[in-house]
Amino acid sequence: MKKNIIRTIGMSAIFLFMFIIIIQLYTNILFLVNISITKWNLPIEFGITILIFGGMYLLLAKKKNESIKKELIQIIASIIIGALVFTIAVFCVGKIYDVTADGNTYHKLGVGSMKNGWNPLYESSRDFTEEDGNALTVSENNINYLWADHYAMGTETIGANIYAFTNNIESGKAFTLVMMFIGFGIMLEYLVIQRDWASKKFGIIKALAISILLVVNPVTIVQIGTYYVDATLAISLFLIIIELIAINTKKDNLFENYLILAMAIGMCSNAKFTGLGYAGVFCAAFYVYGVIKNRKDKKYIIKNTVFYIITVIITVCVLGGTSYLKNMIKNGHPFYPLYGEGHVENMVNQEIPESLAEKPNIVQFFISIFSKGENVSPSYSDVLNEPDLKIPFTIQEGEIENYNIPDIRVGGFGPLYSGIFIITIGIMVAICVDCIRNKKYNNLIIYGIIVGVSAILLIALDGSYWARYIPYVYLISIINLAYLFEKKGKVANIIGIILALIMFVNSGLVLYTATKNYIGNSRYVKNNMIQFEEYAKDKEEVPIKLNLEAYQGVQYNLDDLGINVVLDNTITSERDGFLFKY
Repeated sequence: MKKNIIRTIGMSAIFLFMFIIIIQLYTNILFLVNISITKWNLPIEFGITILIFGGMYLLLAKKKNESIKKELIQIIASIIIGALVFTIAVFCVGKIYDVTADGNTYHKLGVGSMKNGWNPLYESSRDFTEEDGNALTVSENNINYLWADHYAMGTETIGANIYAFTNNIESGKAFTLVMMFIGFGIMLEYLVIQRDWASKKFGIIKALAISILLVVNPVTIVQIGTYYVDATLAISLFLIIIELIAINTKKDNLFENYLILAMAIGMCSNAKFTGLGYAGVFCAAFYVYGVIKNRKDKKYIIKNTVFYIITVIITVCVLGGTSYLKNMIKNGHPFYPLYGEGHVENMVNQEIPESLAEKPNIVQFFISIFSKGENVSPSYSDVLNEPDLKIPFTIQEGEIENYNIPDIRVGGFGPLYSGIFIITIGIMVAICVDCIRNKKYNNLIIYGIIVGVSAILLIALDGSYWARYIPYVYLISIINLAYLFEKKGKVANIIGIILALIMFVNSGLVLYTATKNYIGNSRYVKNNMIQFEEYAKDKEEVPIKLNLEAYQGVQYNLDDLGINVVLDNTITSERDGFLFKY
């Protein structure tokens, strides 16, 4: 009975994953033939997902000679759960106002423009908003247009489809909560059924703990109520690595693992540019290992090669048609405007604290891990702020409050992570010794690939001090926790329970702060919007002044209320509102 419930949760997660991938595929194919997003997209995409998902699992059941009736019941239950989770996520985030700079600049600009008919394949966002009438376009050199036109658009495409259906710009950011459920469901099903932990004492509890900690972590929590995309990238990358582990440790029934891997590669790569690099490096490392390990099995090599070729083509040319393919054709580089002729400076280098700028990336990483969680960067203060080193397992004054920042620069894995990291290093040594002693060389190599690739990325890439750019570090702690729980022996289990409790407290402190911040900000904004709506009643148009020139996304919040605004730079009123004055 327990396994059936877990299996249904896992299938509902796969259904939801398939749904958000189909949203992107369907929309981008329509963009190709110059058809824009409408309110009918989402219901059509949902119907297509039901047909593909249901048909796929019925065919698999028939192939395995399993009960069609039993499988049909599970399919229906999975679809219902998936639909409920999606609806709840859309409803909940629709009540949370995104007050972040990134959210109200290029993210909402892209989402709102696509909802209103913008086709990013054939038209610039600047040209479209001039025709569409975004009154909040302040500067001719507004860099929001550059990001909206060229950055990866996976999450924005999902958000625009939701927005077109709900007419609430805030509901479009449901993708983070949806991805958290997807990661939770797939991980839980993997641990309980594929690794058969359910047969062990307290197996379900341990699997639940690992699955929750995987997705409810300091990187994802602080972005639930925003249009930031790092949480989506992190969970997608986690799923890529989990499925690569599964594929290299299982011998049969791998269809689901390859399906999830393909979807995770597509989602990770189109959340942001770095996602394509992360997915590519980890997949390439495991591909090489698989080819060497199975060098005598031509069927295996051909199957994996074809799988990756097809996945990359769909990921880059279809899901990424509005960014990678378009950038390559129009600007000569798939990662424009970060690279190529006329590229702009990487934000990571602009935001780094001065004392870290000249240090090697790996040194930046260690300093950040053992520092107080806070934003110490030029954009946050004119004062020369630098990382504040602290003793592991301690919390500095004012530190907890800093975890309402969705892109916290230093100490971003939570107030207790420096201590968790020390434990993680100790467990890494124990895993290597255990694998060598028990001749588990396949496990050792797989673990070595994950740790080795992570270390190379930390050394080679800028941004090693910034938690949202290095999510693979957190995953190693999760893998180590799973090792402790799976290993027989009281000592390992006790250490595992202690580690899990510390990680829950670490995430819990961040969750408390972030939730308090979401509630407080949303109440403030809602009250101001109610006042503004009352003020604007019976007025054909209302002059407003933006608190920051780049906040074009506010236009769509005002559109949702049916208020026409014009930009008035002469206003001297001190009244505060939602990123604007009137």
